[in-house]
Amino acid sequence: MKKIKVFFVSLIIVLGLASAVIITTQLYTKEQVFQLGKGIGYWVFDNGSLDLGGILEYNHSLISEGFINEETGENNWRNMLVADPSLAYLAIDLYSEDFLEGFEEGFEESKVESIAFMNADSENFSEYDIEMVSARNHEDYLRLTFGNMRKYQNLIDDLLKLDDSKLNLLINSISKDPVAIEYGTEEEGVEAKELKNWLISNGYIASVEQINNAMMPYYSMFPTDVILLTRRISSSYPSWSNRKTLEEMKKFSVHVQNKLQVQ
Repeated sequence: MKKIKVFFVSLIIVLGLASAVIITTQLYTKEQVFQLGKGIGYWVFDNGSLDLGGILEYNHSLISEGFINEETGENNWRNMLVADPSLAYLAIDLYSEDFLEGFEEGFEESKVESIAFMNADSENFSEYDIEMVSARNHEDYLRLTFGNMRKYQNLIDDLLKLDDSKLNLLINSISKDPVAIEYGTEEEGVEAKELKNWLISNGYIASVEQINNAMMPYYSMFPTDVILLTRRISSSYPSWSNRKTLEEMKKFSVHVQNKLQVQ
């Protein structure tokens, strides 16, 4: 019996190491996660937070070489995650510290550049302005960034309260991907009127400009970004329904926040 237990423990360790190898050689490298954190940290210094669409763009720039077929558009990186979502969780477990280090470095680099710019333009920026910028703390902005994730969680929770018929009707109404359509054209968003009305009535589209515009918000902005991502996954992978996709997004979001200990 003891030998059997030792065998199973050894097997678990081997499988765990094998998954780690996949992460470090196929899904992400340590340096890529650092650069992802750095890019986000640099951006949020001036903007306060980053929507999902922006994070996806940063991620795409990191993994595009070798994973994206330029002729067919097939995303082999996404294929791996759909086949085994646990790889994403393992990536966070392995590289969370690298992400945090990158975030801090990007944030501080942006701060140095901003202060240098303000010092060079003393006519328009006072010492008080510079002191306020100097006092910005990367940990505060990290909390702000992950607090931004909670609005996605709230939206997902509300969508999951719908029955499958209503949920699929709303999500699938974005059948034309605005990524491929020039922003501001009449075509964009016209097929998602009921979805937009639902988002407005539930407070997820609240600005006067967005409410009065006939189109959905820009594709890389909340809440269009998460709706589009859900639709892309469910339409490309038959085993992933809209509900399953949203449930996995929520689960992963919670895991990320717990792992990075953002309060």
